[in-house]
Amino acid sequence: MSVTDSDSPKRWSTALIHDRMVVTGAGSGIGRALALELADSGVMAYILGRRLDALEETVSLAKGSAGQLIPISCDLTKAEDVDATFTRIEQEEGGPIRALAHCAASVRYEPATEITFETFKAVVGTTLFTAFNALNRWAQALLAADLDGVAVALTSNVAHRGTPGVAHSSAGKSGIEGYVRSVAREWGPSGIRINVVGPGIFPVEKSKDMWDKMSAEHIPVQRFGELSEIVGPIIFMLSEAAGYISGEILRVDGGARLTPGSGPPRRYTRPEDPGTRP
Repeated sequence: MSVTDSDSPKRWSTALIHDRMVVTGAGSGIGRALALELADSGVMAYILGRRLDALEETVSLAKGSAGQLIPISCDLTKAEDVDATFTRIEQEEGGPIRALAHCAASVRYEPATEITFETFKAVVGTTLFTAFNALNRWAQALLAADLDGVAVALTSNVAHRGTPGVAHSSAGKSGIEGYVRSVAREWGPSGIRINVVGPGIFPVEKSKDMWDKMSAEHIPVQRFGELSEIVGPIIFMLSEAAGYISGEILRVDGGARLTPGSGPPRRYTRPEDPGTRP
């Protein structure tokens, strides 16, 4: 019995499905690294964040790339600001954005007994609420236009582990994961795929001072991650190769989830961080 072309599996590819997308939190860290890789790949990416100067620095780093980065200042904690930003993008040539990477995040560590309602609300606001604002507004335009799309949201490899010092952050990021699982089911029949990538320790500007004090002994691969090692999995989730993956949570942590005791120091608090916003 011969195998016909129609019976043969399609050759997979890590080529990006869409050449126009949105990246939130692109003013630093993982979001910036992703934006620069997308620019190198020829993508037009609208990069969003609260600080326009940081976004413009990302654009300057992409100078000479095949793609284009367009910086837009946007307070992702405010639904009306997110709506206005996406409306502006959609009114430009190309209509609704078909691909989204939500990388915005804040960093704050403190013992649970020191967390007040106000700080809990601030941290959850810069994690769960910003994710809802971005993902919900992005999807509404696709659903209205009967278009498919793909999105990735970043959380953390410790969101589900009960890690000391990050009770508020874990609550917000666990909320993102629950939200993504639900909407993946609701929006899947309309051709919308949405997944989560949970990074382990990737020292960036917001957390480098903390991780410099820490050892990688608890990580099976015995080292912290390089930015290219988290950008790759995000791009995979946005590519043709992940076309049958939705509602998944991919932990990219060097195996740290397999061991006890990972996480920030119990008493560590970033002194300059009153509740940072993406």
